[in-house]
Amino acid sequence: MRRLHPLLFGLALLLSPAIVAQYAHGIKDPGAQRAQRCGECMQLVNGKPKEVQFGVFDDPEGIVWFVITDARFLDQMTQKGGYGFTVDIVPRDRFSCIPGRSAPEVFPLGVLMEPVYQAQLKERAQVMPDGSVAIRLGSLPKQFTDQAHEFNLIFLKNKYICFYNSFTNIRSFRWDLLNMGMYMDTLTYMSKSDTAKQQQVSSILKRKALHFTIPFEKNKSEYSAKDLQPMYDSLRLTDFTIKTIAIEAYSSVEGSEARNIELQKKRAQSIVSALQSFQAPNIRTTVKASENWVEFLNDVANTRHADLAQLDKAEIKRRLTDARVSTDLEPTLALHRKALVTLELQRKDVMLTMPQEQVVKEFERAIATKNLEQARKLQNAVFARIMDRELPTSFLDRLEVPVQRGFVVLMTSRAAFKYFEDPSDAYETYLALEELERLMPTDGHIKYNLCAMRFHLLIQGEHAVDPDELERSIKALRSFMIDEPLVTRMLINHSILMAEIDMAKGEYAKKDKRMAYIRANYRTVPMEPRDHLSLAQYFASYANYADARAVLDPYLAAIDVDEDLLFYYLNLTIFDTEQTKKSAYRQTMLNAANKNKPRFCDLFAAISDGGVSFQLLDDPYLLKTFCETCN
Repeated sequence: MRRLHPLLFGLALLLSPAIVAQYAHGIKDPGAQRAQRCGECMQLVNGKPKEVQFGVFDDPEGIVWFVITDARFLDQMTQKGGYGFTVDIVPRDRFSCIPGRSAPEVFPLGVLMEPVYQAQLKERAQVMPDGSVAIRLGSLPKQFTDQAHEFNLIFLKNKYICFYNSFTNIRSFRWDLLNMGMYMDTLTYMSKSDTAKQQQVSSILKRKALHFTIPFEKNKSEYSAKDLQPMYDSLRLTDFTIKTIAIEAYSSVEGSEARNIELQKKRAQSIVSALQSFQAPNIRTTVKASENWVEFLNDVANTRHADLAQLDKAEIKRRLTDARVSTDLEPTLALHRKALVTLELQRKDVMLTMPQEQVVKEFERAIATKNLEQARKLQNAVFARIMDRELPTSFLDRLEVPVQRGFVVLMTSRAAFKYFEDPSDAYETYLALEELERLMPTDGHIKYNLCAMRFHLLIQGEHAVDPDELERSIKALRSFMIDEPLVTRMLINHSILMAEIDMAKGEYAKKDKRMAYIRANYRTVPMEPRDHLSLAQYFASYANYADARAVLDPYLAAIDVDEDLLFYYLNLTIFDTEQTKKSAYRQTMLNAANKNKPRFCDLFAAISDGGVSFQLLDDPYLLKTFCETCN
């Protein structure tokens, strides 16, 4: 799948008409005659398809390059004389949290490189294997070698500044297809939220997840087994083994941040210890702790202290030291002290502790007596033990299954499980499923799995798959009792892949038609938050940022929103000054900072260091949030 350099997503800005004078290298401001002097250039820029993206970067040797994804746009620029590029190299130290230390907004923001004009553009252009074009602009000045910097691109026409472009790193990542899963006993999905093997086939391993909230009492830091016994009994956990515990612990915002977080960690660990006391097997745990700014800013707006929501964090904490204010707000603050707990459970089963040789003998007996249900349970228990690394994958080879119609369900589950174990070997799974289809030519589950595997083969590109034949096979699933939402999900994935092919051919209209189908149908199929993230990344990879944001919007308000989804939303929107000044956006940013402060602060790193852009700090709302959170 397509990978774009992160710099290829730009934010276009025009210089202020107030700028006058002549600059280095004979570069001039068009002044009041901008329309006359820059009209042709702006017509060209504004007519650029959104799919054509460009950027500037420096390589390890200190050479500065201009890159554009479509050579045809560059050809248009070089057909007529007078066009050129220069770069404004902006240093990180322009921006400071110390009042008065940030540099004023003047032009240039840093140092202007010597321009490259029409003849040099053609001479220096290098066509890349993916069809993009790279042009060497010059060498990075030595003063920038050891300091963070970014590049702003300037389009010139007859040496006049006609277009000024600062970049933001809107990452497209390597987008994924919507999770289609594979039929085993039931439809089973490979988890994208946790790549640990123990998570990948949780439904076939008889596992389930429980989500619940434990409120914290203000002056209580320890929780015992006695405290949690009523909850433990009400959830009927005696029938299960707790495999993992994930806790997000939140404190109310008054008081020292360090003390609040330490207290929440202590409370969370006491919950873990109390639950561990109910069973012998060790429970894998993860604990995160933070202050609950998101709900505070939302809830305080409904009180007579609504003005607090407009203050910075330090001032809010100072105001909450007033006993009258804190007492008045205590009913609200009490709701913010809590732990969001997720338990992964596995039903207790004697087969999960059965000696290996006994498993083999019991399985052979079940096969001999054609007790399919017993054989299925034994095989599933082996799957679970392999995923928990208690047995090697090769142990499955000892459970021999006759190649007969009556045992197809066992073989289907095994083929899917082996793929979940090693997704790189999709072709072997595909061949195994083809054999099963010959045995059971009308089995819809086998046909569904075959379609799913064809997608993976098509992506890997090592084995020929006819996309048109794949589309026909997907539509034919309706005749084999496969639910319509599953068929639609596969057709969406087919459109995702075909749009990639259309894009490579430069057939943008066809690509847009595919995307219109995706946009019209994705709401009709069940999707997990991670599917929404994948789809948003996909839309963004084609510069359809409004669609990408719309996919993520429904999930932002929840305090337990998926971290990757939340940060991707920020990545898509944080350069929009109309958004950043809204109070709701501040809540979104503070939620991100609570979940992962280093990751939030890194948004403001240089693009070359993986940040969105340190030039975001020109925005006073972002500078304020950055300085109170990261400085």
